Amino acid sequence: MVGYSVFPSQEIQQLRKEFPHHLIYELHNRNGKPVFVATLLRRSCPCPPDLVTAPTPMALREALAPIR
Repeated sequence: MVGYSVFPSQEIQQLRKEFPHHLIYELHNRNGKPVFVATLLRRSCPCPPDLVTAPTPMALREALAPIR
């Protein structure tokens, strides 16, 4: 199934608490493989990337940490 879960996992909920200025989702490709995605709620300059993707929640956390 392609898409995202309406009820986010505890990992996603935790990431959302840690990074409240981002929209964070767990998407899945056609094979069911997850991709973790974050985008800023509001842009501010100097602007970090508009869209951050990662293969795991930990990798997403590490990618977003310098943006905080």
